[in-house]
Amino acid sequence: MALTSRLLYQATRFVVSIYFRFYHRAEVSGRENIPRDRAVIVACNHASYLDPPLAGYAFYPGVLRFIAWDHLFRNPLFGLYLRTVGAIPVSRDSASSSAALVRLAIGLIKEGKNMFICPEGHRTETGRLEPLEGGVSILALKTGAPVIPTWVGGTFRAMSPSMAFPRPKKLYIVFGEPIYMEKLPAELDERGKRKYILDRIDEFYVRMEEEDKKKYGGNQLPEKFRQNGQD
Repeated sequence: MALTSRLLYQATRFVVSIYFRFYHRAEVSGRENIPRDRAVIVACNHASYLDPPLAGYAFYPGVLRFIAWDHLFRNPLFGLYLRTVGAIPVSRDSASSSAALVRLAIGLIKEGKNMFICPEGHRTETGRLEPLEGGVSILALKTGAPVIPTWVGGTFRAMSPSMAFPRPKKLYIVFGEPIYMEKLPAELDERGKRKYILDRIDEFYVRMEEEDKKKYGGNQLPEKFRQNGQD
């Protein structure tokens, strides 16, 4: 990362750290699970626009590269900002763009960059987990990078897709135990390895979702928001 990008990234992290600490009382656990001697893939559930900045803040002192929908880059200044801090645009509709994205992500990981990936592919509209897509397992197997199953809690309650502005709900993030490619069962073929990786991520998400329900009541919105779909 160039000096300008690095400085802007750190300045952004400083600002969002104040926001997350004081507005959302954010807590981070599991940092000890993140290998610091190699590139990793942070595989995070996705319930809100708050998820990527929360993960970037919590990943300190490391730096994460992000994938973002191309419509976020349409504003020239904001698009320039996103590119400067390392975000990568991808189209929702273009298969060729998706293929190019995979190649780009593989190249970045092999260069030692840490990648933030949402295996669900998009934000949940209901607060419940969505089926996982296979891209994260392909990236991991192609690069050998460990996958860090990561759970962000409270972001749907704070800013679901129907909300225009975040509410001051408590947020937390948990980095799970790494899934190392060199430790996958040797008897598995390529397809079996992809499924194994996705199953381990899914198991972590399901466990964390159950814990969230017990402690915070889950991601169910209050009745008045469910009725009109607005904040």
